[in-house]
Amino acid sequence: MLQFIDVRIAGYRHAQAACAKIFGFFAARDGVEPLRNYVYRRGIDNYEALNVKRDTGIAHLSLTCHARCICMICRVLFEFKLCVWTDDEPEDEPKHDILIEGCTEFANMFKTEPFIEFRRLYGEKCGFDMKFLVLENVVQAKVDVEILRSAVDGLNLNLHAKTSDFRDVIRLFSGVSESGCRMSSAIRVMRHSYLNFCIEGSPKAGVFSQELPCCMWEGRFGSRYHGTVHEVVHLDDSTKISVNVKS
Repeated sequence: MLQFIDVRIAGYRHAQAACAKIFGFFAARDGVEPLRNYVYRRGIDNYEALNVKRDTGIAHLSLTCHARCICMICRVLFEFKLCVWTDDEPEDEPKHDILIEGCTEFANMFKTEPFIEFRRLYGEKCGFDMKFLVLENVVQAKVDVEILRSAVDGLNLNLHAKTSDFRDVIRLFSGVSESGCRMSSAIRVMRHSYLNFCIEGSPKAGVFSQELPCCMWEGRFGSRYHGTVHEVVHLDDSTKISVNVKS
């Protein structure tokens, strides 16, 4: 079983001062279940604005929450095509360049112990990095988060997790949220191990506000079959969050 931790572009020279507008897809096909399992998928009308580090050309992509876990029976095929929007003129059709496109196959990745794998693929304009765990004897933990109450201006929210005693952080969500918003993520956890889930948040600063302090909550959940744990998190006086972990 593959549990994705991070995917990113690397070595990209972004000449513009604004964020890079990235769209495209990264998908996996198992040899037994050949349908595309999208790990990343955005259209040109739903591009992702990313800050690209000038010295390394690195920008992290936001993974599709429900597609982070890939079942690999014997081999897995990765397909990808990532593009950058290069023209903002409203009267013209949007123009774009292909950053990287292709496919690759991984096979014979089984070991006696779970391990972390890092691979880099190379394209015409940038590299593409992927980092994932290879796990065995796992259960799926579905984490449902709902913002029950937040400040009027909204909430700067970060959700991340660690699984099966590995130290690597799996980024689940980063952005602005508000009351009523719901988010779901699927994470694989080895049996007789734990899922660590962390929430970081602060009220979204208004026009005249100074930088506001960030609050953090962390929970530790044991892996189990057909179990549900519910927590109500009071992040601060104005923020109340519901957390459901099902496995």
